[in-house]
Amino acid sequence: SKEAVGSLQCQICEIAVEEAIIYSRENKISGEDELSDMVDGLCSVKKKEGRWVSQLDVVQEDPGGPLSVEKQADIGYCRSECTIVQRACQTSLRGKEETLASLLQSGAKPKKIKDQVCKKICGKKRPTVTDWKDEPFEARDQKEVETEDMIAKMKAETGMGMKMYRREELMGMSEGDMETMAAREAFASERQAARMAETEL
Repeated sequence: SKEAVGSLQCQICEIAVEEAIIYSRENKISGEDELSDMVDGLCSVKKKEGRWVSQLDVVQEDPGGPLSVEKQADIGYCRSECTIVQRACQTSLRGKEETLASLLQSGAKPKKIKDQVCKKICGKKRPTVTDWKDEPFEARDQKEVETEDMIAKMKAETGMGMKMYRREELMGMSEGDMETMAAREAFASERQAARMAETEL
């Protein structure tokens, strides 16, 4: 609901700024374009930089009162609460993406970034939510998340999806197995391209 999104915007904005700072430092992202791309994916649970969204559990301390979020240790399944968090993230950062990216690039202090990016949204009164139905937080299997990361990494490196393999098979593989498989696929596609080039001569 609109009230639920509005109720969370300030808190989500501040968490998004913190996550952006942590992610950019951990992954050594400092270039203007790279930071802009990272900020663009910051609210998307499908992107690594936006995964924090699915670690938040929405809670309502007082019935009929405003909502807040609590960070969980694990990544959870993205259902209705997670969708509300994503929306709150998008609306709180709308129009502020460039500001956030340039402040990150300049190495500004977290407080300064929060003030500049979130001040306006945090100055608004938080709406109360009367018809809130809590959704239990359900953690995802860490192995499944790692497998998804590996598939995304392979796709980025080889340009190939691993659709022909079942998820169960992939989850049973080590990173080394996957790298061997990706190298094999890349080699096969190069050979195919070379064959096609020969036939065109």
